[in-house]
Order: sequence, then structure tokens, then C-alpha cells
Amino acid sequence: MGAPAFRMSRFTLGVKLSIFVIVLVLGVSASMAYFLVYRSAVDRRASMDARFTSFARIIGGMRGHGYGGRTYDPMLVKMFVDFGVQLGTHLCYVVFTDAEGKLEGGSLNRDLLIEAAPELDSALERHSTSEQLKRILEWRWSNESVRPFKVKLQGKGGSVLGWAVLGFSTTEMERQIGRSMVANLVVTAIAFLLGLVGALWLSRHFARPIRQVAAAMQEVSEGSLEQTLTVLSNDEIGVLAQSFNIMTQGLRERERIKNTLARYVSDQVAERILKEKDDLDLAGELRNVTVLFLDIRGFTSLAEYLHPREIVALLNDYYEIIIEIIFSNEGTVNKFIGDSIMAIYGAPSHIDYPELRGVVTAVSIQKAIGEFNWERMQAGKPVVNFGIGVHSGEAIAGNIGSARRVEYTVIGRDVNLAQRIEAATQEGQILVSEPTYGKVVGLVEVQSKEPVFMKGILEPIPLYEVTGVKMSSFEEAVAWIEAASGSKS
Repeated sequence: MGAPAFRMSRFTLGVKLSIFVIVLVLGVSASMAYFLVYRSAVDRRASMDARFTSFARIIGGMRGHGYGGRTYDPMLVKMFVDFGVQLGTHLCYVVFTDAEGKLEGGSLNRDLLIEAAPELDSALERHSTSEQLKRILEWRWSNESVRPFKVKLQGKGGSVLGWAVLGFSTTEMERQIGRSMVANLVVTAIAFLLGLVGALWLSRHFARPIRQVAAAMQEVSEGSLEQTLTVLSNDEIGVLAQSFNIMTQGLRERERIKNTLARYVSDQVAERILKEKDDLDLAGELRNVTVLFLDIRGFTSLAEYLHPREIVALLNDYYEIIIEIIFSNEGTVNKFIGDSIMAIYGAPSHIDYPELRGVVTAVSIQKAIGEFNWERMQAGKPVVNFGIGVHSGEAIAGNIGSARRVEYTVIGRDVNLAQRIEAATQEGQILVSEPTYGKVVGLVEVQSKEPVFMKGILEPIPLYEVTGVKMSSFEEAVAWIEAASGSKS
């Protein structure tokens, strides 16, 4: 019971599951990183810009009130600049100009500028306040941690009254964003590592029992039906293992039934019985078959002085040899009739060269029995000889009997004729009919016998005694037949 070995996949189920879960964890981690880190930083910067913009408008509005004749308090603006850290605005400087851009005043926080724009601060050293404010207006901002704003101060008619130039330090906000990003990255990394470990554990946890089932199935496909899996869970994996055990138990039971049947019928018949989907079909079919009958000569007298147990043992010893030869030539042992055996070639399964197989079987049996008899005589045991008859023709092959008890066999005139040919044989003799001999002409050595009248048959039957096979092997005989067929065509 062999089966082709299955080629293992380049990637095992565990590896595929691990890759899938790792990709899933990477996707989730990337999503977490995007929303917790990147989007968080973007949102905080947007919020910072909105706060800076709003505050810049407030400061600009305070200066704009002065153009309308209202009171403008520069000290209030200076307070916002000096206490920018405490107020949470981080306002570095405020510079006011007229509509043409000439300096009108302002204030700056050197401490915040030193931290946010060290290069600008170094350029402001040893200069007066007004000069410092001018340099701030002229400075081109690039990599400094300062967010500059320019607010237009307009009159009622829309005319430009002046400008308010403000700068907010983003140093502390960037620090907070950096700390938040580090914390979020750590959380994301920990989540990824935990997910990765969990993915590997889960993939191994689920893949291990599936690998065990796959390995056991491989063993079963190679003919080992003794595989049993341990059921460790009640989930789908456990159901799979339990189903596998039920399957192998059924296969073992089927094999046991098949082996038991094969002891009573041939392997082909046993296989056919087990493959029947419905009740066994009692209808027959017409087949061209070769039927071989063999019988012990002088069995009655032998049975008179041997104990029944000795008779059974003797028959089993001889039948062990005979049945093996029949099976090796693809014959079917149809039935045992006391000290006789009926073998069929061509049913229930079609085979090539059934006539040749039947004759080769007969010659091989007589040769093997002769050698076995010599061994038994040397051991002082009783010996027997067989007569064998072989005939080819049409027969009805099928299940004979009832729904409760059936037997696969062949019946018909040619089957009866094969048995009568066997009855005409003597010890150690092989007789074949003309239809059989016609298929093996040139392959066997024969002696033509006088036609014999058979019971129930009007015409005498020509018979041939086979004395040997000219070919050294069955394959050589088949090659000779094919070559002969080719030359005729």
C-alpha cells in the first residue's frame, strides 16, 4: 500500500503564519507610530502655530489702538516679552515699525534668543536696544528655533498704519515634542516586541500540532496505518487530531477486513468487494477467461490412512506453494473444492496474455511440486502429485448467491470443460485445450493427445500435454509474442 511522497513546501505553515502575524504586527505598530508619534507632533505644532498666530494678533491689536488715539502701553508689551516663559507664550521679541518699515519701538527677551537663535544673539551683543531691534528686522530666519510673525496694522480705510513683527521661541515646544516622540516610540517598540514574541509563540503553538498531523498523514500515505495523535485540546486542532485517529482506525479496520477476505478470496476480489459503493451487484458479465483446475491424484486412498489433521497440514503445505505461484502470475484463486483448486485469469480484473499466464502457472506448479516432493521424501513425509487442466473461453463472471451470502465466480460451458480436462489428467500431467494452445504455440513444448470425449459434449476434444516452456521468463515470452504479432502485421 504505497503512495507517492508529497513534496514539502519551501515555507512551512509555521513560517507562513509567523510572517503573516509579523506583517500584521508591523502594520499595527506602524499605524501606532504614525498616530502616536508623527500625527501627534504635527497636531502639536499646528496647535502651537494657532496659539502663536492668535497671540501675535493680540499684540498687534494693542499697538494698533495707539494709532486710533487710544492709550498704548509699551510696558504691557514688554511684560509679555519678559515673562513669555511664565505666560507660556515664549515670546522672544516684538518690533513695531511704521508703514514704511522704520523702527518705532519694541522689546526683546535675550534669554530666549540665546537659546533659540544663538547666532542672532551673538550679533546683538554690544549694541543698543534700538540697534538690536533693527538687526532683528534685518535677520533672515532659517534654522533658528524661532517662529516669526508679521502682523499688518491697518486703519479704518484699510490704509497700512504700521507693522508688528513678533518672534516666538519653539525650543521648549520642540523639547516637549521630542520627549513625547521618544515616549511614543518606546511604547510602540515595546508593543511591537510583545506582538512579535506573541506572534512567534502563537504560530508555533498552532503550527506544531498541524505539523504533527501532516507528518502522520505522510506516514499513512506511505502505508503506515499505526499512527495515532494525542488529542490535547477541544478546539479545531483537537477535532482534527481526533478525526485523524478515527480515519486511521477505519483504515486499519479496512485493511484487516481486506486481509481477512484475501484469505478466503483473491486480492482482486477482496479489493472489488471493498470498493463497491452500493450493495454487491448480483448481475454477471461475459468475459474471456482462462480457467485452471488442479487436483490431487490418489487423494482418496491417501486420506484413508492419514489423520484428518495430517491431511489438512499436507494440503496447507502444498497450497502454500501453489497459491503463491498463481498470485505471482496475476491469477485469482476462485475456490477450493476439497483437494482441488480453481484459478481464473482475466476476472475480476482484465490482464494481458491470460492463456500464457495460465500455462506458465501450470508448468511452474508441477516443477515446484516435484522439488517439494523430493524434500518431503527425504524427510520421510508422504507426497502427492497433481493433475492440471487449462482451458480458455467465454464465461459469465459475477457475484453468485443472495443478498446474505455471495461468491464471486465464473460459470459456463467452458468452465465445466476446464474441469473435465483436469479430470482426464494423470499424476504430474498438464493438459490444455486447443483454444489455449493456440495462444501459446511456439512458446511451449507439447505432445498432441488423442481427442477425448467429455461428458455432456458431443464432439471429442483435442488435448495437448504441456511438457515444458521454451522461454526462460514470462517477459521473454511476451516479447516473443509481440515480435511475432508485429511480423504478421
